[in-house]
Amino acid sequence: MDWIDELARIVKTSDGKNEGSTRWKITAIPKTYEELRDVIKFANERKLSIYPFSFNAHHIGPPISTDIGVKLSQFNNVIEISDEDLYVTSQVGVKVSDLFEMVKAKGLFLPAYYDGSLGGLMATNLPTPFSSFYGYPKNLILMAKIITGDGIIAKGGGKTLKFSSGYKIHKILSGMLGWLGIYLEATLKVYPFPEVIATFQTDKVTLTSKYRPISIIHEVDEKGERTYVTFIGFKKAMSKIEEEIGVKGQDGFYNINYVDSERIISIHTVRGREVEEIKKAKNIMKVKKAIGIVGTGYCRLEVASFDNLKVLRQEINGHVVVERGDYKGDYWGISDKETLYKLKEAFDPNNILLPGLLL
Repeated sequence: MDWIDELARIVKTSDGKNEGSTRWKITAIPKTYEELRDVIKFANERKLSIYPFSFNAHHIGPPISTDIGVKLSQFNNVIEISDEDLYVTSQVGVKVSDLFEMVKAKGLFLPAYYDGSLGGLMATNLPTPFSSFYGYPKNLILMAKIITGDGIIAKGGGKTLKFSSGYKIHKILSGMLGWLGIYLEATLKVYPFPEVIATFQTDKVTLTSKYRPISIIHEVDEKGERTYVTFIGFKKAMSKIEEEIGVKGQDGFYNINYVDSERIISIHTVRGREVEEIKKAKNIMKVKKAIGIVGTGYCRLEVASFDNLKVLRQEINGHVVVERGDYKGDYWGISDKETLYKLKEAFDPNNILLPGLLL
């Protein structure tokens, strides 16, 4: 493969990956954005495909095999933390758990938690333990620097919520799994860190109750059903909640595990219908474990097999995605793909980023 030797002359390379759901022939490790741009331009010229990743723990969708895996975890600098204007700016290779602690050390609260990179958090747009109240990761992005599939480095958004002009490319790429472009840096909204973060196992609280929880997670497994409710605030207020609902709170929040599962489907439904749709899914498929993040419309189900998935898609109020596992059918359940075609043509006209992932 002559192109591998050519690639090694413009960027540091290492061995590829030849097993698992994501595979590539050679790994490129750019030191700068300019080197990354050169790799992308090289791929366009040679008609090669690219899989961008930081830690490669959260691939969603069908198996992908590309020519080049582009490693981004070396882009891990936290550029600025502003306790005055309440934002953090960071490169995308930093671990979200590390960023959470760095921001916390400054007395600030990043309402997102994820066991992967910042780029992965934004590219998957998976809801976090705080999404019931603060919204999906996309809602936290104030500004971002990205690079498109044809090697254009662009910036969208601004450091304040008042910014509204121009194309919101910093939002468009969120949830697109790196298929349209690659995040390089992002500025996220943060808040003052609360005196207490506490979680209660109780079914006595709803999102519209007077207690104002920031998260309600409904969990189902072979042992039964449980509901976990998280509050932030002052110790005095937390003590009053404990007294009124008769349950002792535990420090911290429900940590969602997005990795440790073999077959995962997700239901995307109307907000507030999470519990009902999980119950419906249990009557149609063999569900080993499920969580519904109440108020987000997102339910994550670990299933024993994909049998009856087509039936579930017909019966569910929403749509069903196969996030993880070897499935022989349509992973996405998307009927109208015209918008996706138009976006791909605009951001990645030569289809070098994860070809075959969505279309």
